[in-house]
Amino acid sequence: MNVLALALEGLLRKKSRNLLTMTGVLIGVFALTMIVSLGQGLSSAITDTVSGSDNLRQIGLTGGFGIELSNNPAEVQIDGEMEEDRRERLRRAAINRRQIRQWSGRRVNEIDDTTIAALSQLEHVESITPVIIERYAIDAGAWSSEGSLSGGVDVARQRYAERVIAGRYFSGPDADEVILHEYMLYKMGLLTEQDYQQVLGKTIMLRSIVNPNDDPMADAPPQLRAFMESLTEEERQAMMKILPKLLEQFGQIASQARKPVERQVTIVGVLREAVPGDVFNVIEDGNAVQTDVFLPQGTARNLFNASAVNRELGYPRALVLVDDAENAPAVEQALRDKGFTAFSVASVLQQVETMLTVITVIIAFLTGIALIVSTLGIVNTMITSVLERTREIGIFKAVGATNWQVQAVFLTESALIGLIGGTLGLLVAVLAMIPGDAIAGSMIAERAAVPYNGSVFVLPLWLALAGPALGAVTAVLAAIFPARRAARIDPVKALRHD
Repeated sequence: MNVLALALEGLLRKKSRNLLTMTGVLIGVFALTMIVSLGQGLSSAITDTVSGSDNLRQIGLTGGFGIELSNNPAEVQIDGEMEEDRRERLRRAAINRRQIRQWSGRRVNEIDDTTIAALSQLEHVESITPVIIERYAIDAGAWSSEGSLSGGVDVARQRYAERVIAGRYFSGPDADEVILHEYMLYKMGLLTEQDYQQVLGKTIMLRSIVNPNDDPMADAPPQLRAFMESLTEEERQAMMKILPKLLEQFGQIASQARKPVERQVTIVGVLREAVPGDVFNVIEDGNAVQTDVFLPQGTARNLFNASAVNRELGYPRALVLVDDAENAPAVEQALRDKGFTAFSVASVLQQVETMLTVITVIIAFLTGIALIVSTLGIVNTMITSVLERTREIGIFKAVGATNWQVQAVFLTESALIGLIGGTLGLLVAVLAMIPGDAIAGSMIAERAAVPYNGSVFVLPLWLALAGPALGAVTAVLAAIFPARRAARIDPVKALRHD
């Protein structure tokens, strides 16, 4: 008995009903394929964006509160003899105190040149560079700018060298030179290459911005601020009587500290905005997304430290570069153990990928409900087919067909329904990914600061094979009961069936 031929004949006999059943499988496989492909695409987009340019060797460092931090609860142990419920409470308390959270208040560990020199001696640390992003007013005669962001650039690593579209790159790490972003020139009305050539070689003045309305207490010596914070409410009320004179004295100190810092620099180049294909550095480029004025790192550092306020408060953040990506987690934890706030790009990438995987699995599980519904449809189709073909089954058995052969016919029919439906679902998903990529790509281009020209939907080979196979397996499992029921039919009773 030709099982495949009989199965095809059975399918063609009730085309409309079988097509509806296939549609259920199609929808389930289509939805599952789209969801998993989207998860794969987002994961690949993140990985591709941050895996290059030494990103996995980098650690972001900010000041800390002197608290040892860890994201790994397994490291927390509570020793000593005590009840288990108390041990668990203390363990949760220890975990809460060691996890990274947002705090308000003065940081204990600031980042300054002394701190950088000390932390640079840690094992596996290759270099530590301050990430300097400051706002300066630009005095350039005919065209000036108020409050442009400036950033220091590591000249030795040739950061942004390939993005210079006019002029040249920095001549050295301490040169009194700037490279301006093309968007800043556009805001000044300079649009063409000829316009760019006119500004190259010109000398401009960078001047730090001082707000006369700043609270003078903000720049008071730390000892005095600590004293004021330590007072009780009654003591503060008493201090209010002499506060005006204190504020006047502090205002004089603050005005001296706020004396504008100036530096004359020469425009040597024009930098274009990042485009797809450019190397993206998570920490440096992430902080410099809105920067208009680029300075050599040494020049930016000297200009930053020329301010008394900056010297007191320290650098807002720093970039730690380790010798190998595998050592980044260990160095990250060592920095946290010293009371600083640190995060490695590798650890953040791992957390994001884990989150995407969990979300994809959850959504894929919910999407699998469509396959469950299609399974019920297959069960109904097969049972109806068995009832309609009882006499035919009797004839099969009368001519010598075994129970297994009868089961095989119905299982094959169901497998064909699932296989065809799954294949069509995969094809529809592939076709839907084409406009889906275009739409998602345009949305990313409009909203994302980092250009990305990859695919949002990624269909791995295993998923392309698993889609139709899942449809077939689901259909076969759904047809087991109807097929066994058909095999158990008594041929004598079946031949009497009208």
